[in-house]
Amino acid sequence: MLILCVLCFVIYSNSLTNSFVYDDEGLIVNNPVIKYPKLLPLIFKKSLYDYPCLGKDITFDRMYRPLQLLSYGIDYRIWRLNPLGFHLTNVLLHLFSSILIYYLLLIISNNTVSKIVSILFLVHPVQTSVVTYIAGRADLLACLFMLLSLIGFSQFIKLKSRIYYIASLLSALLALYSRENALVLFIFIALILFFLKAKPKYYLYVIPFILLDSIYILSRFFILSNHVLLLHPPLISLPLRVVNFFNIIPRYLFLLILPLDLHLFRTTPFIRNLFDIKTFFAISFILLYIILIIRYRQNRLLIFGMLWFLMGIIPVFFSLDGYRMLKEAVMAESWLYFSSIGFFISVFSQNILKRFNKILLIPFIAFYAFLTVINNVYWKNNLVLYKHISEYIPEQRNPVWKNLINSYFKAGLYEDALTEIKRFSIYYPGSAQTYILWGNYYFLTGRLHKAVDNYKVALTKDKNNFALYSNLSLFYKELNQIDKAVDSGLVCFKINPYHLDNLIRLGDLYSRKRQFTEANKYYYMALEIEPDNQLIKEKIKNAK
Repeated sequence: MLILCVLCFVIYSNSLTNSFVYDDEGLIVNNPVIKYPKLLPLIFKKSLYDYPCLGKDITFDRMYRPLQLLSYGIDYRIWRLNPLGFHLTNVLLHLFSSILIYYLLLIISNNTVSKIVSILFLVHPVQTSVVTYIAGRADLLACLFMLLSLIGFSQFIKLKSRIYYIASLLSALLALYSRENALVLFIFIALILFFLKAKPKYYLYVIPFILLDSIYILSRFFILSNHVLLLHPPLISLPLRVVNFFNIIPRYLFLLILPLDLHLFRTTPFIRNLFDIKTFFAISFILLYIILIIRYRQNRLLIFGMLWFLMGIIPVFFSLDGYRMLKEAVMAESWLYFSSIGFFISVFSQNILKRFNKILLIPFIAFYAFLTVINNVYWKNNLVLYKHISEYIPEQRNPVWKNLINSYFKAGLYEDALTEIKRFSIYYPGSAQTYILWGNYYFLTGRLHKAVDNYKVALTKDKNNFALYSNLSLFYKELNQIDKAVDSGLVCFKINPYHLDNLIRLGDLYSRKRQFTEANKYYYMALEIEPDNQLIKEKIKNAK
């Protein structure tokens, strides 16, 4: 355990100083639900992105992960908006999962396998997309609770104590409310029974885990309405989805063996024809996988690991076409977080260890640890992250291109931003986002009237975007057009009554109009969201 602790903090220490990046900003920095105690109950009533996507159509891709938001709320109570605390929580959760892997394998295997698998899981660089990215918290929580459930169930089978079984069920429930992939936990429970050669009657104990899945799905139905099981309109037919799933599995395996060029929005081209040569190779791979399972069925630990990996990767089947803009099969590195445990078990199962000099493991561990330290740097801040992603994705399909431009703005690199905007405009002429980017550029370079004109056009194309009205209110404020600034701010407030910057600005605008009662109304709303904000308190004192 000491080795795991030391390794974890050595290789992830450089991630603790990273900023909030990408979805961290919507889920944490600008999310009043985790800041405002009265809104905290909403985490059990809304989907994960209901607030960041307020005013937008999020019929599809709904995620119900209340424990993820609850964990952010706890972090915020302790650290406010200091990203170090949020990163520290992620690192600790990763460490705890590594320790649980050690104890789970100690129960069902031996000390040597337990040590090697837990260390490799801890140091492997593919985990950085979950550990170093705060928005990856759901994977960390789901993995932690799934492992707790499996340990509890293993102890129940060995010791026949129902307390362990109840603890296993409770952990399974917590896993479900952390991330959707926990729906497959009952398969891993059955896998534990298979490995431990349990009597047939014990398989009946899997049924309550399936019932928990039903309860979870039912709760999603009541909360997310009839879109409970919808992800998005499929880009490919079911047979092609199966073929592409078989095609993507060996690519994930290769990524575990040689984890180079890691980045968000990793993709691979779809197989769009069942008679493509790639279809033959994809089906051949899965048949070979099955043959190996049958061939080495006497090595139960090897088969256990192979099935663990395969079952853990099943959720990928439903998310192959998750990013429609990319028009390719998505390979989210985060999907390997839980399933990678099975890969490590397979590679270092008992018979293989007998033929493998354990001293040779040290260079592998050092190599993976070094890559992890390097990959932590790519998550340092938004500018670094978006530039890294953009190296791998063509401009016309780059989902973070606009984010990169806005990061140039924040860094004061206006000429770099201008170059990118001109190229962006070629690919997306007349889009709302193009006008927004031009508006931001003109505002930051002092051409306020042009900024307003571009935002007005953007609003005709995206009329429910509260952030547009908030920025337009800022533009009018800088032009000293107070009434127009108030009007835009009030529209923003109507769409999103919890947008902190807009609330403070409305207070400032009413103060300038010497309408102090109205000013304090909005200041107090802002103070409820951030009770410790001294600047807001000063504004309230002065609004008299």
